[in-house]
Amino acid sequence: MATLSDTSVIQPQGKVGGFTFYKLNGKIIMRSLPRAPHKNGTNPTPLQKVYQNRLAEVNDYLRPLSRVLDFGYQNYLDQKTGMNWAHTNVSTKGYNHKANPRINPAFLQISRGSLLGAESPLAFRTEEGISISWKDNSLEGNASEGDSVMILLNQPELQKHIWIKEAGRRNELQALVQLDAVDSENEWEVFLAFHRPLNTKKIIISDSIYLGRV
Repeated sequence: MATLSDTSVIQPQGKVGGFTFYKLNGKIIMRSLPRAPHKNGTNPTPLQKVYQNRLAEVNDYLRPLSRVLDFGYQNYLDQKTGMNWAHTNVSTKGYNHKANPRINPAFLQISRGSLLGAESPLAFRTEEGISISWKDNSLEGNASEGDSVMILLNQPELQKHIWIKEAGRRNELQALVQLDAVDSENEWEVFLAFHRPLNTKKIIISDSIYLGRV
C-alpha cells in the first residue's frame, strides 16, 4: 500500500493495471490487487495431471530406497542425490500412466559404476527364500574374485525392502536371501550389483541388474 501526495499531477481512482486507487481522509491510496490463482494450479490439463501423478508416484516408489540409492550412486553424489539419479531413468523410460502397475522396475537402476557386472544372473524361489546365481566372470575386465555382492529385494506395494550390502563374493556364484513366513508370501523385485573398495574412502561399483519379480 502507498499514499500519493495531494500535489500529485495525476490522481487516479479505481482499478489501474494491478492496482486500485481510492481516496481516504483526503489522500489517494494505492493498493495492489490480489493475484488471481494460476489457472493450471487449480485446474490442470489432463496432460499436466499425468506429469503431476508421475512425479508423485515415482517419488513414492523411490523414497523408501533413498539409503540404497545413495550407496549405489555414491561416486556421483557431488552432482545430485541417488534418488535424483534413479528418478530420471524411471520417470522418462519406466513410467506408463496407462499400465498397471504404472512403474516398470526394469528401468530402476539402484547403482551406477564402471565395475564389471554380473553375467547371466538368475533369481528363483527356494524353500528358504530367494536364491540368486550368476556365471563366473571374475577374471574378466576389472572384475575380481572377491568383489562383494549386493542384493536388493523391493516390495513397492508395502513400501518394504530387504537390502543386503554384503551378500557374498563374486566367485561364490550364488547367494541366498532367507525369508521368514510373512515375507515369503510376497513377491519381490530383485536387483543385483557388485562392489569393491578402491581405498578407505571410495569404492568401485557395477551397474545394477534387475532380475525380475520373484
